[in-house]
Parts: sequence; structure tokens; C-alpha cells
Amino acid sequence: MRALKRAIALTTFITPTAVYFQNGKKEVYLSAAIQRHLRKVYDSLRRSEPTLYRTHFANFLEIYQGEKAPLLTEERYNFGKFLEVWWLQFGLEAEIPASPEQKDLSKPISNYFISSSHNTYLSGSQLSGRSTADAYRRVLRRGCRCVEIDVWDGNSQSSTPERQRDASSKPPSRFEHVRHLSGGSLHTVAAQLKGTVEEKIEKTRQMLGVEKTHSHSPRCSKSELSPPPFGREVGAPFDPTSLTHELDAERSSIRSRPSLPPDEPIVMHGYTFTAPVGFREVCKAIREVAFESTSLPIIVSLEVHADQEQQAVMVQIMKEEWAGLLVDKPYDSCPNGRMPRLEELLNKILVKVKRASPSLEGTMSTLSPNTTIEDDASLSEDDRSILPNGAKKPKVPICESLSALAVYTHSEHFTNFESPAAKIPSHIFSISENKILELVASKHHELFSHNRHFFMRAYPKGLRFDSSNLDPAQFWRKGVQMVAMNWQSWDEGMMLNEAMFSGEHGWVLKPQGYRSEDASAFEDAFPHRTLDLVITVLAGQHIPLPKDTKSTNSRSLRPVVKCELLIEKVEERLGPFIDGGGKVRECDYKQKTGVGKTDHPDFSNVKNDLHFIDVRRVIEQLSFVRFKVENDAPLLSIHDAPLGWACIRLDRLATGYRFVHLFDANGNQTQGVLLIRVDKRFR
Repeated sequence: MRALKRAIALTTFITPTAVYFQNGKKEVYLSAAIQRHLRKVYDSLRRSEPTLYRTHFANFLEIYQGEKAPLLTEERYNFGKFLEVWWLQFGLEAEIPASPEQKDLSKPISNYFISSSHNTYLSGSQLSGRSTADAYRRVLRRGCRCVEIDVWDGNSQSSTPERQRDASSKPPSRFEHVRHLSGGSLHTVAAQLKGTVEEKIEKTRQMLGVEKTHSHSPRCSKSELSPPPFGREVGAPFDPTSLTHELDAERSSIRSRPSLPPDEPIVMHGYTFTAPVGFREVCKAIREVAFESTSLPIIVSLEVHADQEQQAVMVQIMKEEWAGLLVDKPYDSCPNGRMPRLEELLNKILVKVKRASPSLEGTMSTLSPNTTIEDDASLSEDDRSILPNGAKKPKVPICESLSALAVYTHSEHFTNFESPAAKIPSHIFSISENKILELVASKHHELFSHNRHFFMRAYPKGLRFDSSNLDPAQFWRKGVQMVAMNWQSWDEGMMLNEAMFSGEHGWVLKPQGYRSEDASAFEDAFPHRTLDLVITVLAGQHIPLPKDTKSTNSRSLRPVVKCELLIEKVEERLGPFIDGGGKVRECDYKQKTGVGKTDHPDFSNVKNDLHFIDVRRVIEQLSFVRFKVENDAPLLSIHDAPLGWACIRLDRLATGYRFVHLFDANGNQTQGVLLIRVDKRFR
């Protein structure tokens, strides 16, 4: 009876039906189109025989699917058993699973790419988003291992606007008076003013009985584990009205915000209307989830704007909250400034911060390892140190106790690659995306050579007010270990970041030629190969419907699958200035299928072969394949975001018949899948 029902379903219905494994104990739902394609595979393998011989099955798994020495125990397989063994024993996932237990942890930590976050505390735009500790929980649970904390003076019950840094310091300058306005600072007052105005608006609304207009942002209904909205595609125009929606969303939760502890520093984006969160609360959140799923270390990048009194409080908080985890002194196993190996830092938290200046007076030489220039400020390279009144933002001296925590990861201001600072093993140059692209043009070989041995961090340019992202692959290909991403925006840049670190727990060993042990000349450093790639899109099921579309309209869906091969161009590798300002470019290798029908499409009757032939000088570990499913039905195409997407690192793209799992515009995995066939050959 069960077989009869399934046969009827396959011939009369489009919706997925159950396929039963392990004598009915496990069921998998597959659309009729997908089942037909898998049946064709089986029939072609068994040829004219009633069932499939073991030798033919083994040859298929080894030669076509890329399985190594497959072990099969039965002599013959019917279709049900064939599918069960193939599915459960070998798998059909398009992305080859990462093997954390086989990860090479023996290299110095600067030999790895590290999944990194920019302004981690923000839940929205750079101008008006809320700062939350939950943002740290979310990114750490998704594999981020380098988070950023911008620390400012909190309000003090015992201080006045004219309080001194310490008993021996001079009276504060006019800039310090501005920053310590009302015991806090100008940006804190702005955030408090914003909160006060929002409270007044809310009280007035309640008094007048006006219904509250709530934001439609998914942030208002999703749990803390759900990433925030897609934001926008990189390169799309910035919509100022989005700030209004974000303020509306923030207003809904302002009364639930915990009070900030007195006499402790706060975390927020300075000189904006972003609301703050307590520094201790952020440290607690980091400890809570830091090592839930991996023992690989975390780097905490501190952007310090607090005075020295508050810096001492920061040190005390970190030592209390991260007791037993914090690296606060050099290891005896790392003599003569040797950088530790990744395996030596398991379950550890490293602090990245500037070094203390030997003198708090005057401007220190930019060649000194103790300089106090603000490298990491999130404004642009030219404007980051300018206050609204046109004056330059004062430098913040770092106290000795905080500086001492930068054991293996200390911030340095970049001047050039020949400076003494550029030879200190533990230094990190934090440089804006625009400046790095300029270095690619003018100091290409020096940039790459430096990044073989020492850390570099790229952060977004200051004009990305909407939290859009740069193209991280451009910077990985230049050896940049930390490319700081705005995790609140799941745009094309974040798709690449997801592909690079999928299943890797935030640390990926650099390819051959990119590591400190590699002594080959620049031109010979890369393992180049020529690629022939053919991807055939066969069918799909549960393709996500456009936002706000009723499920009854699923038959009106007209999905198109776009496929992009993202590789480094030859002219990009040789060093001319890269066009596009760091945004994700329209790639040279982009193809799409014909138009399918419904949310369970069969592409066998339309163009579905996507060819990328004779692609030269490919570095497999730094190249990517991205799938986007878009809707070709005009009446349902009112949103720019794709219906679903997936991005896979080329070295982890499996061959043969494979399932691609689709993510939605918020970065969450959906029920949607594509059945594809992959033929990947290198020569």
C-alpha cells in the first residue's frame, strides 16, 4: 500500500513525498522531480539488469562522486537500498564537510585567516543602531573568533566634568572637557538624549491613545540566534529612511534595556546616536559562549576611548570575567618573541590593544612601537580623527596595565613596511579597506611579504553607514588575516565570509605560499591551476517564496538559478589599482539557468548547463562558487533580495550529484535545496 501511494504521488503531485530508510525508521521528503532524477541515475547504472551490481555502484561512488575506496557490503541493490546507502553512508552534500579534528593547529597564529567582526556590538546601522551584548553571543555562535569592542567612559556618580585622569596629570584640555561633558562624554549624552526623546514620544503616544507603528524588521520577532535583516546589496544606494525604521525598532525595547552600572566603562559607537551597553555585560556574554562549540582562541580587539581611570576598571573587569581564559603574560614556550602556535592557545582569549606610550605628553614618533595613534577608528582614513567642530579628536593614552594585556596581539599604527614597528612579531596593522587597496597598487609585493609573517586587519571604510560589507576575498588573497565584517548585514560580502569559514570554527590555515614558512619568490608562491567546471542544475524543492507572499502563490513562482565563479583576476594579482572601491564586483564568470516553475522546479526542460571552461591561474582555497535563486515572475518580484542563496569555497565543492542547501536573506538555512551535478577538473 505504501509503495502504491508513493507511485500515485510521483505521477500526480508536485509536493515532496516521503522516501523511507532503515525499514521505515527514517523518512526523507523529496520532490517528484528530484526523485525522478535520482531514479534516472539508478537506471543508468544498473543498465538492463533488474538491480544494481555492487561493482557498478562502487565505480560510480569512487569515480563520479569522488568517494575514496567505498565499502559496500551487499552484492545487489534495489533503488530503495541504493538511495539509502548513498544518502546515509556517503552523503550528497555539495559542500565537503570540514574536519575540525584534522585541522592543522601546529602553525603560528599569523598563518591563519580568522573570521572577524567589525563594531560587533551594533545590531543595526552605524549611526543609530543599538549596542547589545547579544550581538557578541550571536556572532561567536556562528563561528566568529575576532570581535571588536569600542570602549568609552561611563557615567560616574563620584566624578564631575572636571575630574582629572590622575592626581599628577594636568588639567584636561578643551577637548577633554568636551568628551567628559556631564561626567560622561558627548556621544553618551547624545544617546541619552535620544532615549529621553523616545521615552517622551512613547508617553505622549499612550496619553493620546495613538496606536504604535511597529517596525517590520525581523529583529522585532526573531530570537537572538537569528541574524538581523539582509540590509542591502553591496553597491546599492543608501536609503536614509531606513534609519527611521531602526529608531522605531529601538524604541520598542528601550524600557527593557538594563541600567548601566555606575563607575564602569560602556560600549557603543562614539559620536553617533547608538545606544550603549555595559562593558562588563559584554565581557560576560563573551565568556558565556566563547568555547561552547570549539576550543580555538578568541581575539578581542579593543578600541579604547576611555580615560586611564576607566582603563584600569576595564583591566579589572576582564581579569574577573575571563579568569583562567585571558592571556595576560608571555608563554615560557615562546622565547625570543616567537608567536605561539594555534595549538598553544586553546580555550584562550587574547586582547588586541595599543601599547602604552612612555610619555603622555606630545606626539610620539610613528616609528615607535609605543605609538598611540587611533588606527582602528571606524571613520574613513581621512576623516576618522575629525570632530564635528572641525578639530582633531585627541589621542587616548593607554595605561600600562591595559597595554600589558596585548601580549601577542598589539595594535600598531602603519607608516610603511620598513619601519621598526613592522618587524615586531606581535604587531597588528589595522588599516581601512581603501588604504589597503592603495597599498595593493603601490606596494603589492611588500604587502604580501609582510602578511606572510605578521598580522594585518582590514576594516570597512567610514562611508558604510548602512553597515554594508567589503569584498573579503580581495583581502584574503593579499594575505590579510582578519577582514572585519558587519555581521548585521547578510549581503554578498557576508556570503563569502560564510563560505570561507563554514564548519571551520573561525580559523582557516592559509594556502601554500601564504605562510611564514614559505620562502619562494612572490611570482612562484601560488599553486596555480587551470579549471574546467560544469554545473548542471537539475531540480529543486521548497524554494523560499518572496517576502510577504502567501503559500497559495507557490505555483506562480518562476525560479532562476544564477551561478557565479568568484576568482582573482590576473590584473588584480599583478597589482594595478583595483576598481570598484573594494565592493563585490560583477564577476567575469556568471551564468544562469532558464526559468523553472513553482517552488519545486524541474530544470531538465530548460537551459541548465552552466560552463566555466579554461579558467586559468585559479587558487582553489581562495575561490568561490555562489548560487542565487531569483524570481522571474513580475508579479512576485517586488523585493531585491534573492529567494535563496548558497556560497561554497571551491576546494570544498564536491563533485557528482549533490544537494545545495539554500539560506535566506537573514543568513538562516531554509528547507530549500537544489539538486545539481558537478564536474570539476583541474589541469
